[in-house]
Parts: sequence; C-alpha cells; structure tokens
Amino acid sequence: MKLAHFLFVPLLLLAAPNAFSQNQLTALQVDLLIDGSGKEPVRDAVILIEGKRIKAAGPKSSVDVPKNTKVVRIAKGTAYPGLIDTHAHYKDWQGELYLNHGVTTALVIGSDRLDWMVAQRDGTANGKIIGPRLFVAGPHFNSPRPGERERSIRDLQAQRREEISVATPEEARKAVQELLASGADIVKIYEYSTPEVIKVLTEEAHKQGKPAGGHSEDIFMSVNNGYDFVEHNYAVIASTIKDPKKKEELFKRRAAFRNRMTTVEFHYYAEEANFDELIKFMVEHKTTWTPTMATFWRFYSPNRAQFKEYDMKLLATPNLTIPPYFKANILANHEGVEKLADPELLGRIRTGYGKLQEFIRRYVKAGGKIRSGSDPNSILPAWSVHVEMQLLTEAGLTPLEAILSATRNNAELIRRDGEIGVIKPGALADIVVVEGNPLEDIRKTRNIKMVFKEGAPVKLGYTNYKNPIPLLEGDRPPPEVDKITPSSVPIGAQPVQLTVEGANFMISSVAMLNGRPLPTQVEIAPRPYPQNFDRGTKLTATIDPKLIQKPGTYSITVMEPGPGGITSNAVYMIVRYP
Repeated sequence: MKLAHFLFVPLLLLAAPNAFSQNQLTALQVDLLIDGSGKEPVRDAVILIEGKRIKAAGPKSSVDVPKNTKVVRIAKGTAYPGLIDTHAHYKDWQGELYLNHGVTTALVIGSDRLDWMVAQRDGTANGKIIGPRLFVAGPHFNSPRPGERERSIRDLQAQRREEISVATPEEARKAVQELLASGADIVKIYEYSTPEVIKVLTEEAHKQGKPAGGHSEDIFMSVNNGYDFVEHNYAVIASTIKDPKKKEELFKRRAAFRNRMTTVEFHYYAEEANFDELIKFMVEHKTTWTPTMATFWRFYSPNRAQFKEYDMKLLATPNLTIPPYFKANILANHEGVEKLADPELLGRIRTGYGKLQEFIRRYVKAGGKIRSGSDPNSILPAWSVHVEMQLLTEAGLTPLEAILSATRNNAELIRRDGEIGVIKPGALADIVVVEGNPLEDIRKTRNIKMVFKEGAPVKLGYTNYKNPIPLLEGDRPPPEVDKITPSSVPIGAQPVQLTVEGANFMISSVAMLNGRPLPTQVEIAPRPYPQNFDRGTKLTATIDPKLIQKPGTYSITVMEPGPGGITSNAVYMIVRYP
C-alpha cells in the first residue's frame, strides 16, 4: 500500500479544523486500533475517513488508501471510538468539556426541560452549538406509591428536576405519547412508579422504538414491566434485599431529613447471597446497567489522591467554563470525605464498596453489559466517564471491557450500534486518538491528542465558550430571601453586618446590594457526610458604609454567580437620615 501526502504528527494534532475538508479522504495511521466491537485490537492500523463516515478500517496492509488522501500518522497512537456518556445532566456550559474529553455523544437523562434540550440537540447536530451529539429524555415519569411522594418532591426541589406525574395507566399513555411527540429520544422513569404505570410507559416507548428505564428499587418488578435499562448502583443493592420491611426501613433512613443515611453507606446492606439470582435475571432479560460510580466511589479508590490531583488540575484549567457552585461542591466533597472520623461509618462504606465491586465482577462475567455515565454531582461531566472506566478496572474488569462500557454498550441502548460507539465501515467517524495504550493502562484514555466528530477534527482547548441558547432559569433552585436584619439603617461611618434568611443558599452564593456584590459568608449546617450541592437558610454580608452614603430604598438580593446561576427575589432595606 502506498501512502501519499504523508503528514507526521508526533504527539499533538497541529492541524486546525479548516485544514480538513468534508469531501477529502483522510487516513489516520495508528499503532493500535480498538474498534469498539469487542474483538482483539488491531496493530499498525489505518482508519480511512470519507466525509462524515468511516470508509475503511483495519490493518495497514488491508486498507487501500487512494491517491490524494491526507494521511496523518500519530506516533504511539491508539484510536478508539468517540465515547458515549450514558447518564448526562447536560447544562449550557458543558459542550467544550465533553469534546475535550473525547465524549462525542451524551444521553441526557437528567430530567431536564425538554424544549431546551431539543434546541441543544438540534443546534449541536447542525454545528451551530459546540458540544456532543445528544439524545434526550426530558422530564422523568413518576406515579409514587403511597407514603413515598415526600421524598420525590424534595429530590426534585433539591436537584431542579422536572417531573411528569401520572396516577393511572390512561394518564401515562397520553403523557408518554405527548413527550415523544415533543422530541424525546428516551423515556425515563422514577423508582416510585407503580407496575401498572411502568408497563404502559414502556409499551408506548417501545412502539416508537425508544428505550425506557431509569431508577428502580426492585429490578425484578421494573424489568418484568418493560425496563430496558437501570440507572445507579443503589438499584442493584436494593434489589438484593429480600425482606420488604428491611428495605422499607433502609429507604426511609436514606430519605430522612435528619441523620440521613448516605447512599454509599446503603451499599453495606447488600445481600450477597442474592447476587447470582439478580444477575441471572438481568442477563436473561438483556437489561443493561449504569452504576454511576465515579461521583461517589472515587473517594474510596486506592487511587483517590490521583483523582483529586486531576480534579484540581481540571478546575484550574484556563478558559474552561465551570460555575462557582460546581467548583465549590467538588471541593466540599473532597474535604468532607477526608475529614470523616467515624471508623464504624467508614468500615460500613468500605464493606459496601467491596460488595458493589463483587456484583460488578459477577455481572460482567455472566454476560451482563455495563454502561458508563457521568451523573455529574461531585465530579465534572465527561471527565467522569474516564474515572468510571478506571473504577471498573479496579473492580476487576479488563480495560477492553471498560472501554466497551463507554462505547458499544451505550450505542446499543439507543439502537445506534453500528453507527456510533464503533470504528468500522459505514459508521460515523467519531474517533479519539490518544498517546499510549489504554489496554495496558486504562488511564491512557485521557491522553487525548485528537478527536474527530463526524469526520471533522475537534479543535481542542477551552475558549470561555458561551452557549447561544443559554438556560437562563438556572441550573439549581433559585435562592429565596424571606427576611433581612437590620431592615433599616442610618447613614453612618460603620460597616453594617447584614443577616439574610431564606432558602437555597449555596456556599458560593453572594448577597447583593442594588446589584453590587458584598463580602458574604453562607452558613451550612455540618453533616456527618458531605451532601451534593448542600444548601443553607442563612448568610451574613458586610456592607461598606461608602455604599450607603445616600438615604433611600436599597434592594437586597442573593445571587448564585457564574453560568447556571440565578438571582433571588428582592427584599428592601431602608437607609435613613441619622
């Protein structure tokens, strides 16, 4: 085979996107090709790209490279399919973060506003918005059983999620038809839903070729009523607990306002004697599972310090857009876990983690398919997919099995296997090239040197990107101001210590005087275990006397700064003559 127009790229992709034409053939030469099929990797391989798709892929000796083909040779390079995040909570500031981590597709099942998500999906599809290809769920469905509604409402308020509540199968049928007609690609269901409603929701989704699934407390019930997929690691743990009274008591503790049992501690109560029965059932029904391990369990990894180091490096990346509340939450979780001093609690958590890892090993060995997803709370999206893959190898999976969890397995769920998540003729040319061999060290998936999305190279790096269709209503619940003390002050020469009472104050919230930020201290009640995006009801702020030299009526608001932020209602302070 003769390779024309040879270009050697030692470590980095130096060509800008306009150096590649959609009509031109491009040949990528790599030392190793992991094609996403599950087969053995190909050494000394060539990937031939024509337009948006892959024309050929395989050993260099078997791929015919026509004349006038642009050839790019990546020294020590390994190519694998563009990653697919199967559990995204997508926000308007995340597009560059996804692409820079080689995640070219995201399944948005975070119960987000559907019309906005459809606008993001279509905008990225036509190249007007920077970001991954999106498949969206929109609001989740719920039909809570008696006594369980309180936790659902509180979770929604805390996480700013949208819900479609349906009480009967007839309501469910109409609602899911309307959701799919509005553009949803996936039907997501919450764990409190009744079997009768789940059955209708999944039937209607399947009629239109859409997958359905989500949270579950009883995988046997959920799958028997049509679930294709299950989210989160606590779902399998709950499903191994046979005694209904024990399970009910544990979930009450997990949902309690006071002395709440954290999700990681819940895993301690997994019943290993029941693992094989559940695994056999899930494998026989081809039920795929997303553990979403990274957001919680990297704190208990033997590589915990390494994960923290990368977190801190990523948070400090120049021109990377990250909201202050998200940074503060990541830091608070690291600090909170590091300060845990209760040996009994730590023992239960570590025992539970061992049980989860054992379930993962048995599940995959039996033929079960795991899907990697971000579930970004105490971790940034996209980066979370790489952490998930590493945690899966720590649990006993091979690096190849971990890579399949973020490529082929996720494409199969949305019926796009053969088109994405794989490098083969006819597939979309979503390709990541890294330096090194991830099959020897899964951490090499992060050494990204090139990313192609639909045949076009992504210009790597961060630009403080502004989404043309921002979600101005905010990522989190808006702060609420009920009362300020003092509410009236004289003109004077001394600083004013202002107390603001209300709700939804996060550690990064800032009090504002007539739109001007004030030095602010938010009071967050101490907890035995860190909570994601913890909120307080009181803050104090200092008003410089120079800001209130004139009598008048001044507005006091609380703002969550940065992208995804939002401002509270106004309460007014009187500045009077002395």
